[in-house]
Formats: sequence, C-alpha cells, structure tokens
Amino acid sequence: MRHKVTERIYRVSIHVVNILLAAVTAGCTHRLYAPLQPDGWSAQPIAVERRFTEDADLDPNTKTPVGDEGYYLYILNEHANWDYSTATSLVFTIWMRPWAHSWLILESPRDRLEFGHTGDLGQKQPRYHEGVFKGIREGDANPIAYLWQSMADGQFQTGKPNRPPTFVWRMPITRRRYQLIHEYVMQRTYNQFGLRSYNCTNLVAEVAALAGINLIHRIRLTLPQETKFFGKMRRVWTDPRYRILEYGTPEVLDADLRHLARLGIGSDVTEWYLTLK
Repeated sequence: MRHKVTERIYRVSIHVVNILLAAVTAGCTHRLYAPLQPDGWSAQPIAVERRFTEDADLDPNTKTPVGDEGYYLYILNEHANWDYSTATSLVFTIWMRPWAHSWLILESPRDRLEFGHTGDLGQKQPRYHEGVFKGIREGDANPIAYLWQSMADGQFQTGKPNRPPTFVWRMPITRRRYQLIHEYVMQRTYNQFGLRSYNCTNLVAEVAALAGINLIHRIRLTLPQETKFFGKMRRVWTDPRYRILEYGTPEVLDADLRHLARLGIGSDVTEWYLTLK
C-alpha cells in the first residue's frame, strides 16, 4: 500500500514538473507546452517514470545525490528559445535559430573530460531544418518526414565546442559511477546521428541514467497537416504516420536541469564554467 501511495505522489509530482517546464524559468523564455489546438497542434514534455534509478546513490536524509570526493558529472546545455506554443511560432523560432546543443564533463580528482555527440553537419546532405524547409517550399506531400532520416555524419566531440552553454549543472557521483560512465562513453559509437534518437541530448540522458538520475528531456508534438510559413499555408504531412513526433531536445532538458537545481538536486555552476580558460 505504501509503495502505491509513493508512486501516486510521484505521478502527481511529475505532472507538476510538466507545468513548470511550460512556465518561464530563470534565464530562459522559451515555451514548452501547448494544449491541443483547433489546427491539431499540441506540445507536451514527456515525463519520466522515476526521477532516480533504483540503485542511485542518495543521501538517506535529503534524498539527493552523493558521491566520492572529487568525482562529478556536469551537464552543459545551450537552448535556442524555441517557442512551442503554436506550430507557426515553432517554425519561425527554428528558422531564426536552428541550433541547440547538450554535452557533458566527467571529472575525477586527476582529470576532466569534456565531450558530446555532434552531427547533422550539412556536408553530405541538408541539415534537418534545411531539409524540412526545402520540402515545405517545394510542396512536398510530407516535408516533415525528413526528420525521420538518420544522418551518417555523427562524431564524438571532445573539448569545448565553439558555443558557450546557457546553463551548466553539476552532480556528485561515486568513483564506481565515474568508471562505469567512462567505459560506456569510450565504447559507444557516434558515427550515426538522428533527431528522434541517438543525438546529443540522448547521450546526456543515457549518461545521467548511469549516474543514477533520469532527466526529462523529450517532447511530444502533435503536428497539424498545414501551417503558415512565409505568409502562406504550407503542407506539413499527408501520411498520418508523421502526425506525432517525439524527440529529445536541449529546450526541455534546460528547463528540467534548472528545476532540479532549484530543488537542491545538483547545482548551478554556469558562472564557474564560463570563467574557465
């Protein structure tokens, strides 16, 4: 009975988190939630079943992550202020700023590894946003279908990327977690890159789960068949298989990390990172 009550409380808490993700948070103005609209559009961050994994290393009193001295996991995030309130607003804000990124730092008392998963470089084929906009302009029956493709230009990013993060979150981990994460990162493959899976935000979520915490990072979009683009109504999809789109995005991850920091789960170390050489 107690277990069922705990699970019910957790579900209510996740609902509250989703509401918080839709609100304006400190340092970011993007909107992440939209109820179902007459044109068929809706946007909903996807909750996690449990905040911490069953074997998470938590303080018995505060129920917050603990670790060994000098061992930390950092999540660095650059959001793009995409506005999910309507299909038109999302198209416009992606057109204005189509790039966002998430990456990590794994730290021990001896060294610090900064890394991530990059791709969608536009060298062999159009980038995701370019392919969709091209299809819309050319009257493709399913221009959004371009987002279902996988790119073959994935890369393992090491060191600082050429863009500063908008938020940096730090979590203590144990030496055992450090070794587990390091082994996973070194053995993982990076040559593929996809919007719906196997991208920078997915890597962050995978590593965070190895550290013992599940992050809210995915969003579910219900897409209208048509939306306004450059002042004209344009076809988005004809085949109903493209009506629902789910993917991980730095926009949702950013809001979740800020929420965690406010709760005392992990900490905001953005200013510290920005002072590093």
